[in-house]
Amino acid sequence: MSSATKNCNRCKGAFVFTDVEIVCGSCGVVSDEKIVDCSVDYENIGMEINGGRTGPPANPMYHNGVASEISQTGRDASGRNLRGENKSMMNRLITWDKRGKSSGTKTRNISNLEITRIAEVLSISEQTKQRGAKIFRMCEGFKMLRGRSAKVFSAACLYAACRESGLSKTLTDFSKVGFFRRQDLAAYYRLIVRVCDIKTKVVSPISYVSRIASNVDPPLSVAIQKSAIKLLEKLNDSKAGKDPIAFAAAALYHVCQSKNLRHTQRVMGMAAGVTEVTIRNRINDIRKELCIEEKFKIEQ
Repeated sequence: MSSATKNCNRCKGAFVFTDVEIVCGSCGVVSDEKIVDCSVDYENIGMEINGGRTGPPANPMYHNGVASEISQTGRDASGRNLRGENKSMMNRLITWDKRGKSSGTKTRNISNLEITRIAEVLSISEQTKQRGAKIFRMCEGFKMLRGRSAKVFSAACLYAACRESGLSKTLTDFSKVGFFRRQDLAAYYRLIVRVCDIKTKVVSPISYVSRIASNVDPPLSVAIQKSAIKLLEKLNDSKAGKDPIAFAAAALYHVCQSKNLRHTQRVMGMAAGVTEVTIRNRINDIRKELCIEEKFKIEQ
């Protein structure tokens, strides 16, 4: 960074030159800037002599830059019919567009649309969405899409990305948003994890407490949620990963019973999306764990 003798037109202050822009040192007005991104893709460093391609990392949502669809109406943007050389050129573009889509581009576009739609409905981050698209490309390379629905498979890839990053999204959430069977999504997810060797994180029951408490009618207060979180933190680590939604609902029900609130197991089950029997079994596990801890403290 070095100063220059040229002065600013507004305040007559000296300009300061950087690698990207020219800024006035007094009023901060940007006189000129470099828009071209000359940075190096950190994912490809070491792959080539010059450090790989320039610019930010490639977006796996757009494969080979093909993400558009050419209209076949024979009209331009103003609605007028194409004639002469423009019409023949557009016909050639349509032909090459069809040939490109016949080599798997159409399937990738369907997966991109489905992943984007589910991510917007379930409020999934952009990074997780791009990871789901990347997993779909991996599965496509392994020839795993033959005889399977592209929409369900893309949803399973996005669910695998959520499990890999530790997001508290369930198969039921995906099946409701995607309008397909939960069994098909679970089968595709198990196949993706096994073939692509994806390391999934164990989801803690604490991450489901707030969502279940807000779904209960009437909603549970923050104090009850904090008590349920403290109860779940006392559990042994051997219970981690064992039906976290049911454990969260059972902890909330246990706290409600201790405070004499009129929330039944049926209400908790409907809010969590599990059955009453499941909540009853998890409550027994929690109470056994608490009795063991109390006995251990008395013995000490």
